[in-house]
Amino acid sequence: MAGRALNVLKSKWFIGGVLIVVALVAFGGQEMMYMTRQYMMGDTLWNPTPRQVNGRTVFDEHYSMHPGHYSFSEKLNIATQIDVMKLVRMDPEERKKGLAEFSTIRTQSPVGTLAPDFELKTIDGKSIRLSDKRGRIAVFMFVAMTCPPARTQVDLWTELHEQYDPAEVDMFFVYSRERHPGERGFPDFRQTTTTEERMTYATMMSEITDVPIAVDPIDESTLKDYGIVPNAAFVVDRNGYIVFKSQWADVHKIRQVIEQLRAAEAALEESVSGNTGV
Repeated sequence: MAGRALNVLKSKWFIGGVLIVVALVAFGGQEMMYMTRQYMMGDTLWNPTPRQVNGRTVFDEHYSMHPGHYSFSEKLNIATQIDVMKLVRMDPEERKKGLAEFSTIRTQSPVGTLAPDFELKTIDGKSIRLSDKRGRIAVFMFVAMTCPPARTQVDLWTELHEQYDPAEVDMFFVYSRERHPGERGFPDFRQTTTTEERMTYATMMSEITDVPIAVDPIDESTLKDYGIVPNAAFVVDRNGYIVFKSQWADVHKIRQVIEQLRAAEAALEESVSGNTGV
């Protein structure tokens, strides 16, 4: 067992060394160190076991300052689309403000509480209202065209969306602020200043996914209610309560939560049916 663990460690450090060489050729010193550090960081451990809070099935939140669960190629793709030096050289006050915003994911809309309601316009002129989804499991993720982790997840969420009947599991995206406009991977994008501009970018995203897209207005009322972090994801039960939230969306965790939530509901229904003799 110890030998196997040592081999895994050696393998990880070997891949990390390869990353250093690749990054050194493609970029520069500080960018190389940033990319290497983000690859070597493991994901924050998450316990997928459901628990009961006030008679409700909920799951541990998942917070991570970087999507450690992503593969090497996914992380490399993300790093090459953003201006790492902009992050490294960020003004201390701006960095402090950003960290304060990110911390809101921990305080806003806790697991086990009623999800803040919202009604948002969709790209086709309709609307999505969260409270209208009672009786279904609602799953949503905050996205933007210039958010590399969100773009990484779009295809995966599209596949997951196709696996479920929307009458049972209703999945959608909430389009919010741009995260890296004008940077390496998104030179033709800019930060939106009106809801109409945001709607235009959301329409562009609709061309790469079948998942419905609602647009958070420029005042970002929905984003503020749920925590101002990029690419956050939430699962809301049939009664409108938040049962899971993640700082970085991860389709694998979302699938686990959905399946275990449905299993818990089925077990409860069977129990009630058995007790009533129906």
